[in-house]
Order: sequence, then structure tokens, then C-alpha cells
Amino acid sequence: MAEARSFDEIDVGLEVPGPRVEVTRAMIREFAEASFDHNPLHWDDKFLEETEFAGGKKFDDVIVHGLMTYSLMTRAMTDWLLPRDGDLWGEHRRLETRFRKPIYPGDAVEVRGRVVDKRETRKGKWVVCEIMVTNQKDQVVATGEAMAEILR
Repeated sequence: MAEARSFDEIDVGLEVPGPRVEVTRAMIREFAEASFDHNPLHWDDKFLEETEFAGGKKFDDVIVHGLMTYSLMTRAMTDWLLPRDGDLWGEHRRLETRFRKPIYPGDAVEVRGRVVDKRETRKGKWVVCEIMVTNQKDQVVATGEAMAEILR
């Protein structure tokens, strides 16, 4: 579990722990229902077999929603900034994301982050974090840059 920190206690290089998630078809289906995103990429095997995407791209199976991957990255930041003991010490403000490879049912993805910069302005104290999602083959499937405002 993350512990509350002040701005001065955060060093560049500090690791931001994230979740490890085993992806299932049921999880993908539930996310589609919750997000109202019923794109056949996420549920229709026949559509995937019959469809060739730009550049001749074919997918091996249904794929995870990009927004689901984004939500896991956001979870890493919010879990870090608001530990389970409820001691809020920072607020997640921004996340820019790049999706590098598809995530399939059966993949085990892990989110990790690292503080890469600290900035203090007239309006607040900020940290910038590099966020990375890898699969069980240690392939990078998504990257991002997050910013958080530190409240202490």
C-alpha cells in the first residue's frame, strides 16, 4: 500500500506501484456494457475473422478497450495518491496515453509508474509520472505521462 508523502519527500525516480490484472472475456464484456462501447472489435469473433484492417492488420482475438487500459493506468495514479487508509495527499490531474499493442483475453497486464519530474509553481506542487503497461511477455502495450498535484 502507498504511504502519504509530502512534496519534499517525493524524489525523481520514485516508483509508482500499479495493479496486475488477468484479462478475461467476461471482463471485456462487462467493460463494454458499462461504457456503452459495443464495437465488434471487443466481442465479435466472426467480425474479426472476416475483417482486414488498415495495412492488412488482423487481430488474434477480441481486444481490450483502450479506455479500459486507460482506466487501469488511472487506477495506478489514484491508488498511489489516495491510499486505502483514505489519507488523500495528492490529486490526479492529467494522463496522456499511447496504445502500443493490443491486449487480448488471457493476457496478464501490469501497470507501473515512475516519477520523472517535479515542478513547483505559484498555483501548486506537481509531479510528472511516466506510466507503462506491460503484458505477461514483458511487451509494452501502453505508455503514458501523468501529472498529479501534491497537496502537502
